[in-house]
Amino acid sequence: MSQCSFSSLPAEIVFSILKAVLEGIVQDDMVITPEAEHWILAGGLPFPHSMALVCRRWRDIVSSTPELWTRIFWMISVPEEEDRHRINSQLEKSGNYPVHLTIINSWCHKRGIRIILHRLAPHLQQLKSLRMANFYEAHDLPHLDTLTGYAPQLESLQLTDGKHIHHCTNFKSRLKLDCPALRIFHVDIIVAYNLDHRWLKNNLTHVEFMTISCGSSRIRSAQAVMLSRALQAVPRRIPCLTLDNLQLPDSSLVSINQADIKIGAEQVILRTSIDALAAIDDDCQTIVIEKCDSVHDLQRISLPSSSRSLELDGCDSKEPRRVPDTRTWDGDAVTITNSHSSCIEIILHLLGAPFNDYSCSLWCHVTTLKLVANGDFVLNLPLTLLKAMITSRQGAAEQKSLSGKNNEHNVELNGVRPLMVLHVQGGQPLSREESVWFEKRVRDFVWDYKRR
Repeated sequence: MSQCSFSSLPAEIVFSILKAVLEGIVQDDMVITPEAEHWILAGGLPFPHSMALVCRRWRDIVSSTPELWTRIFWMISVPEEEDRHRINSQLEKSGNYPVHLTIINSWCHKRGIRIILHRLAPHLQQLKSLRMANFYEAHDLPHLDTLTGYAPQLESLQLTDGKHIHHCTNFKSRLKLDCPALRIFHVDIIVAYNLDHRWLKNNLTHVEFMTISCGSSRIRSAQAVMLSRALQAVPRRIPCLTLDNLQLPDSSLVSINQADIKIGAEQVILRTSIDALAAIDDDCQTIVIEKCDSVHDLQRISLPSSSRSLELDGCDSKEPRRVPDTRTWDGDAVTITNSHSSCIEIILHLLGAPFNDYSCSLWCHVTTLKLVANGDFVLNLPLTLLKAMITSRQGAAEQKSLSGKNNEHNVELNGVRPLMVLHVQGGQPLSREESVWFEKRVRDFVWDYKRR
């Protein structure tokens, strides 16, 4: 069988490969906040410049294919004339194809943003995605007014400035883009609660993913109410809302409740802080907690009553100090991914594992538990506690069945269901005896251990 050299592939195949690589890079861009290091690939050059250096043939393919130049990643860190030349060159090379533009301002904030936005204004109808980082003076000053016009293809808009947004003094929203096809919207909280509600209603009809980055400060009561009202102005129930480190003091939660404007979405992702749990409405279906080291706070904050599933990813916790006794939840599925054993222990106690010789299944309707290790992460599961939780729930369910009715004064007997599904991916190896123990007590049991 003859072997085909990669360099002898037809130009159409090479183009298809490079286009697939570009599409993967763009998809990654959509879910992360732009950083300077995302600009380059191996060798210190951006795509597709690095691909054009492979050989003369690839250079010809890249230089003659406008579609491969549609990801424009712009670092404003050079003098004005050079910036003007580069942005014009990139836009010309992309032809009339939809453009994915990222702007990171790391030079003179006032002049740099003004230059780029003026160059960009005539190309609004070509934009497929626009990400701007370190733009605070463009928000504080009237530079964003330059982006006034119709952007019919724009599906992703990200305006973030975690380092400088607190310097803003003029909080009036200047966002005037007409972008009715928007699916992904990511802004800092100061921008979010100052957005014009009419703009939200006109442009977020089709939004699927909305992210609000909150920095490191707690927000005041008035700001919390403004944020909730802005989210309510979105003309559809948001499929996925991410609140990145939204820290709400008790006074802010009281104000939200008094205004009767809780935060609503089909799925809410809480990153770092879970303070906002108490501000989520009861129609939310899925709660996701990411990168949080205070999962023990679930003992004092109730989950939305109608949510069906809880997911924890990359979480940690302190040791429990007391038996939780009031924070019940009616969901039926819990998934824990890449999380510390202390986080898992807290959840097992909430599911019914004894704490100081006392058992109470506050999450009595949960029948599915999935424990997952992705990548190089290895789960360190507390087997004794896991078995105790399963035994406790099974015993409570059997006692309830024998009694023939619910006992409202006994948490253990009040509607507790046995665990029906236990899937472990990436746990420690189990002995045959331990496997048999789980198989006898859990109807759908899977334990896939990870070799160390």
